[in-house]
Amino acid sequence: MTGTDGGKQLPLPEGEGRGEGPRGEAVAPAPGHGRRIAKSAALIMLGNVGSRVLGLLREQTIAALFGTTVTASIFSAVSRVPTLVYDLLIGGAITAALVPVFSEIAGREERGDPGARGELRRVAGAVLALALAVLIPMVALLVVFARPLIGLLGVGFAPEIQEQGVLLTRIALPSVVLLGVAAVLMAVLYALHRVTLPSFAAAAYNLGIIVCALGLGHVWGAAGLVVGLVVGATAQLALQMYGLRDRLPQLNADLRSPAVWRILTLYAPVAGGLLVSAAVVVLDTRLASLTGERSLAAMRYATNVVQLPLGLVATALSFAVLPVLSRYGAAGARDPAFRTTLSAGIRAALFLIVPATVILVVLREPVVRLLFQRGTFGADDTRITAEALLYYAPQLPFVAVDQLLIAAFYGLQNTRLPVAVGVLGAALYAAVATMTVDRLGMSGLVLANTIQNSAHAVILFFLLGRLHREALPPGMGGACLRVTAGAVAMAGVFLVFERMMPSPDTALPLFVYLSGVVAAGGAGYVSAIALLGGDEVALARGMVLSRLRPRGTA
Repeated sequence: MTGTDGGKQLPLPEGEGRGEGPRGEAVAPAPGHGRRIAKSAALIMLGNVGSRVLGLLREQTIAALFGTTVTASIFSAVSRVPTLVYDLLIGGAITAALVPVFSEIAGREERGDPGARGELRRVAGAVLALALAVLIPMVALLVVFARPLIGLLGVGFAPEIQEQGVLLTRIALPSVVLLGVAAVLMAVLYALHRVTLPSFAAAAYNLGIIVCALGLGHVWGAAGLVVGLVVGATAQLALQMYGLRDRLPQLNADLRSPAVWRILTLYAPVAGGLLVSAAVVVLDTRLASLTGERSLAAMRYATNVVQLPLGLVATALSFAVLPVLSRYGAAGARDPAFRTTLSAGIRAALFLIVPATVILVVLREPVVRLLFQRGTFGADDTRITAEALLYYAPQLPFVAVDQLLIAAFYGLQNTRLPVAVGVLGAALYAAVATMTVDRLGMSGLVLANTIQNSAHAVILFFLLGRLHREALPPGMGGACLRVTAGAVAMAGVFLVFERMMPSPDTALPLFVYLSGVVAAGGAGYVSAIALLGGDEVALARGMVLSRLRPRGTA
């Protein structure tokens, strides 16, 4: 779960009420923004549900076909290569530069600024041309040097497995170009508040992998999975092109445009941080290959389980609110709407993500057994994956808050500080990983990743308070105490259930068992927070109910 730039995203629930200005005066959010954010968040969350469910089905398919065998591990190593290249060259720019600048231009177009007419298409076209000019040569270069690259990543694999990895890497790399073009189009769609198709982009990508895994996995092995990467990337691009069919960017080479230079300026420090993050991913993959041929596969499955609630909560919140924070941030962090939006997002994220953390820590083995234990994936695979999950899950609340804090800094067009903190986190990861890998093996690497991401959130929150005290969300201490008390109550319910009624082994009884345990624990969690007088329950409920009210109601 090693991150890239650490960036993540958020929504202000419709009907949230009023925030407070820097001196305590009541300030209402700008008319229409609350409704727009809530609608965007709901659509993004719906798309995330689809993509995360399909992502889980993708991992279940891979697990059933290959378990935690070396085939699954080499696919995990190979799939990190296009991800690294994509994140470095284009993926990290979406939240750091593309959405903020595109949103600013779109806002001027909405206000009828004559000078902004058609500017979004021109600027996006120049960015797209620049992306292609960088991506295509880079992919070609990596295809040529795939062998030393796999030798670096998979040093612990046998020579014949490394040779297979070289072929798979060369098949997978063209997907980077497709994903890069899709990313630019996706940023334009987010800036225009057309969030529906971007929300389902990951679902299309995962569906391509699933179809190829089922159709080709038995015949081609890991090659069938890698072909799925290319098919999924093609589907993702087609979806974004359809969404922008009336406003497709106009390819041009106008790199002197002030907006293009602003994008490059914002992204430059992020790119530097991504280089450090790429080095961390390489180190993580290399060390994992030395801890056993099953480690990379187990880490992959555990990572995807952890990312399921994270994507449903934090990513949906942050992508929905980033364009709004970008518009509020243009006036500086003193804008009360900026503070209100950030505060609501962080409290809602904590309220929703902490229960998932408790579930994945306390009920990790039955959860992994239910999700993956079938086909080639056996009881021993469940044990090692649950072990990785135990060390990954505690970072969830920190990562959820971290995504929103980075969205706040990006909204203020400050990309340097999150990157600097990310570099510090990368150094922390390297130190902890090298100190613990010999003694703890795979678990030491996962622990290092959790410490890295958690420290990033803590440091960034401290810096937000030091540099933009007026934007610091109020009442965070009380909110943290309430959700912690709720988490303790929830964990207590789980432990009582496990002691009184051990979890069954077969799928249907296990599903019924987990449903009952989670429902009882959830009741304990909500009750504890309500008894402590917190409004987090009402906040989260309002976010849902706001989407059910007829248009035009308060």
